[in-house]
Amino acid sequence: MTKRKIRFGLYGCNMYRTRDLMAGALAAAPDAVEVAACLDIDRAKADCAAQKYGGTAYTEEAAFLRQEMDVVLISLPAFLHADAFARVAQAGYDMYLEKPICVDQAGRQKIVAAAEQYPVKCYVGLSYRHIAPFRKTAEILRRPEAGRLIGAHHHWLAPVVNEPLVYGWRDRLDQSGGQLIHHCCHLLDWFWWIGGDIDSVIAASYTPAEALLPHEERELTTCFSFRAGGQAVFNLSQHSHQYVQFGTVHTENLAISYQWGKDTFVKVYRDRSRAADETYEWSLTDKIGDGGEADRNRLQMGEFIEAYLGDKPMPITIADGLRSFDLACATRASCQSGRRVETGAGKKSTDHGV
Repeated sequence: MTKRKIRFGLYGCNMYRTRDLMAGALAAAPDAVEVAACLDIDRAKADCAAQKYGGTAYTEEAAFLRQEMDVVLISLPAFLHADAFARVAQAGYDMYLEKPICVDQAGRQKIVAAAEQYPVKCYVGLSYRHIAPFRKTAEILRRPEAGRLIGAHHHWLAPVVNEPLVYGWRDRLDQSGGQLIHHCCHLLDWFWWIGGDIDSVIAASYTPAEALLPHEERELTTCFSFRAGGQAVFNLSQHSHQYVQFGTVHTENLAISYQWGKDTFVKVYRDRSRAADETYEWSLTDKIGDGGEADRNRLQMGEFIEAYLGDKPMPITIADGLRSFDLACATRASCQSGRRVETGAGKKSTDHGV
């Protein structure tokens, strides 16, 4: 270890992820975490964070960026991420950047330009790699016995919105990127994590005219083709009376089923056709070890802290954030054109290496 503590600056104090990530950091490595400064446009929110975590409260970015800090934790409304990243990188600070890293092509260009000009360390908060059923499924797929990945099928069911909304940034396409960019970025990253580079996307979607969020894909089916072989199919339904995610993964030698919701499990089928050979279950409480949010945040911040203090490469990078954004954009392009869209994965000209 080259540093005893990480001095954090909190850029945005009113997001629930700010609170979650700080709780995770303190659970993972309480002796390695110190808060030096708290920035929020709302003075009360900045003061509250400073009182809770320590450090000095600020409402002006310029004064905040003059503080002595090691890492700036950026957790803001999604459309502000790209600009904040560019300014913090210019100031020379390493970062923990919440997802999505951008919501449009202009934001993408800012991210790429800043990352190339100011090569600071940055960890991106794509977190499905740390959620119990997804983490366990990936672990099983890496067993030598599993063999080659053939297909992954994932269903994301969300309840339909039937009541008028008080519109906020999450409900605006230009500020959140919609569900596909703002939330599904986690899953798109997980597909890459288990299957590698994705060469092409073909998708179809439907949104009725009376939908309260007309920019959202109410029903979406996407098929991704992996460069190494195999495919992943993603179904997003925002017209369901359920809120659950579940799926299956098939390899040459194994079948895996998983679910994240009221019942959370991973089941592995190898030799028996009806009863699972292995079953893993989680109760999703706030206790460490139960697979809930406390575990997710502790594991993610622990991974970041270990890499940062050990001067190791960041496990989840700007390149990963760009890839998820590009896959979401390719999905929408395929929906609009009705054709398969090549993603350009693996081309030498790609800027995913920033």
